[in-house]
Amino acid sequence: MAQEIEIKLSVAPDHARRLWHVLATHPHVKPASRRVFSAYYDTPDWRLQSGGVVLRLRRDRKRWMQTVTSAGIAAAGLHRRAEHETVVPAQLPSFPALIEAGAGKLLAGRPTREALQVMFTTEFRRSSTLIRPRAGTIVEVRLDRGAIAAGERRDPICEIEIELKSGEIAALFDLAFEIVRALPVRLDNRSTAQRGYALAARIEPAPVKASTPPLSADMSVEDAFAAVALHCLAHLQDNEIGLLAGRDPEYLHQARVALRRLRSAFRVFDAAMPGLRSARILDELKPVGRLLGEARDVDVFALETLPRAGSAQQAGVAALHRRAHNARRRATAAVRAAIAAPEYPAMMLRLAQAISAGQRRSETARPAAADVTLLKFATKLLSHRYARAQKCGRRMSQFGLADFHRLRIRVKRLRYAIEFFLPLIEHKAQRTLRALIELQELLGRLNDDATAWRLLERLSSADSATDYQQAIGFLRGWCASDGQLCRNQLEDAWRRFEELQPWWKSP
Repeated sequence: MAQEIEIKLSVAPDHARRLWHVLATHPHVKPASRRVFSAYYDTPDWRLQSGGVVLRLRRDRKRWMQTVTSAGIAAAGLHRRAEHETVVPAQLPSFPALIEAGAGKLLAGRPTREALQVMFTTEFRRSSTLIRPRAGTIVEVRLDRGAIAAGERRDPICEIEIELKSGEIAALFDLAFEIVRALPVRLDNRSTAQRGYALAARIEPAPVKASTPPLSADMSVEDAFAAVALHCLAHLQDNEIGLLAGRDPEYLHQARVALRRLRSAFRVFDAAMPGLRSARILDELKPVGRLLGEARDVDVFALETLPRAGSAQQAGVAALHRRAHNARRRATAAVRAAIAAPEYPAMMLRLAQAISAGQRRSETARPAAADVTLLKFATKLLSHRYARAQKCGRRMSQFGLADFHRLRIRVKRLRYAIEFFLPLIEHKAQRTLRALIELQELLGRLNDDATAWRLLERLSSADSATDYQQAIGFLRGWCASDGQLCRNQLEDAWRRFEELQPWWKSP
């Protein structure tokens, strides 16, 4: 089964026609255009999709081609997936080819095979050509314009696909950078199949939470880094469209979590791959991270802290609500402007490239790393982080805010590391993970109270009216009281965490 490596970019129809002018510096034959029709098959209970398999029959000119595709990895518009292609005589699924592609078990039994039906279709005009950006490298560039159809529902397609046919993946990135610099495009992680299934099921867009990275015990440490980092990057981009549309504050929250997890992934694997944390791209991400952090702080204050404190009917508190929501809108607008900026897609591409390059550098510079199993690396790292968290949490009764902040960071880093390696240790780690989540929630609430105090300092100068200043004082008192309640609960939560026996041992 061949592996497909491509970068997908969405582009507005008004700008799509400029693509070939942008690529004019690379000698290539005139793009050929043709109509392409595809039908995507599955059972009524979506057995193939549940198994991570896509079955497509495509009519290209007079030929029918069946393609069986695995879910693969997609991040920063870069798609990697396994494909099995077979020429078929007509628009009829070939079950021998499905078995050869490794999907036979999903369709075992005649009733299941007979239940296969078209779930959605695509029809578009494709213009494509081959480019040789450097010696030994061939890249196919495709421009597709058309639509996905599921019943009466339609979703337009206008996208550029850059697929590596042979040669170095660096050439794929170089070509993508040329396009990103010249055209207003967005990186697209969604495959056509994902969009089609969502259309067929009438699934409305929703914020995406972090999930478990696709790790396995036989992976090298380097491959595990790439898998975890790209998974975090995909989490960030899965929330991009909703964040830009401003539909739900949870999109912003999840984008901030994704960026923090991404930075943590670089930190986790730095022990085996020195230099990851010093990657220049992490510095480029800091302004976006700062904007996300500021916007999330105001969101929590306006949408969580103020409602929990109550007394919204009091005139001063009502005025405070209005100012907090105005501040929230400004902060969210700043985040959206940064992500909508033309520089943002290029930054995401550089990040995906840095992850790929970091993996290759490590394999060259540290050949001995191949002797370290992923499980051995994970248990050693978790043992170290557990010890650091334990040491940081001692004498909690004497803590000030800075000490709680330091502990929160240690707890969060340990939790993220466990979640990264969960496929290897899930049967052992659940109790520890639950204890860490409880600690992080309490420490996060204590941090929210401290952040609210700082925001109240800024807001206090906005209005000198007596009732407004009384509201400021009321909120300060409430935050102090809630902070003390958190401290009391934290001591019990920490005791429960300390009583857990660590299930890992340092090799």
